[in-house]
Amino acid sequence: MNIEVKNYTYDEMPEFNEEVEGAHSIQMTGEEVGLEYHPNIIYNEEHNLHLYMIIPTSFNHPKRRYPCIVYIQGSAWRKQRVSIKVPYLSALAKKGYVIAIVEYRDSSIAHFPCCIEDGKKAIRFMQAHKEDYPITDQFIVAGDSSGGHTSAMIGVTAGLDLFGGKVNIQGCIDLYGCVEVTFEEGFPTTLNHQRPDSPEGMYLGYDILEHLEEAKKANVKTYVQDLQVPMLIAHGTKDRQVFCEHSVRLYKALKEAHKDVTLYLIKGADHGGAAFFTDEMIDVYDSFIQRCLGHK
Repeated sequence: MNIEVKNYTYDEMPEFNEEVEGAHSIQMTGEEVGLEYHPNIIYNEEHNLHLYMIIPTSFNHPKRRYPCIVYIQGSAWRKQRVSIKVPYLSALAKKGYVIAIVEYRDSSIAHFPCCIEDGKKAIRFMQAHKEDYPITDQFIVAGDSSGGHTSAMIGVTAGLDLFGGKVNIQGCIDLYGCVEVTFEEGFPTTLNHQRPDSPEGMYLGYDILEHLEEAKKANVKTYVQDLQVPMLIAHGTKDRQVFCEHSVRLYKALKEAHKDVTLYLIKGADHGGAAFFTDEMIDVYDSFIQRCLGHK
């Protein structure tokens, strides 16, 4: 097959249609979902903080726009490995979501509520730049571990002039979050729990046991009455770092406040890992998000 060399459009390009003995043929549908990875997008110039974005693509729908999941990677509030969950989150992005993973100021730089302020600023950045990326005006906040705490705190204070002010979101996902920093039995393998040099103590900047009332400002339970969007919580029943009772206690408090909350306890799961990103759990998150967006 001979073709003329020129600047073809896709429609003009002649298709190779010769029979090739032994070759297999598979038909492209055009509905296949591809992914693009865009790291190191500065959203906060003052503190040099970045977003790491996963963007779905589709041949048949090159101008399609997608809801945005602002995801906060956990780190015990220490320096994050921000991109570590890109492979896991890619499965969720393939469901039709732009994912913006947030870098926050860690506890060696700043204290509570810096992570919440940074998460809200990242949401506002994406909302202000939605014309620059293929996103709609629909936003979900999500996160794991200390990022689960941050996402849940954003969820319950999204309508309040607290911790960076109000943000417009449609739902919240908290994965095995350390949501109650004053829960003394909540850290099975943290021997110095709530002391100044513990992860939670370093984030708050003081000895939590000596300032329990002050520290309750960092507990998600403190703001359950203010939750205005659906929340999904998932936690492993053998979590050695953040005992699953954190999530159970928050779930019960939200139910008592008549809030829209769903809890998934993953039997045998430790602190994170593949159990939270199985096909079943990706479908759970997708279904929840679609309900938040009013599609189910």
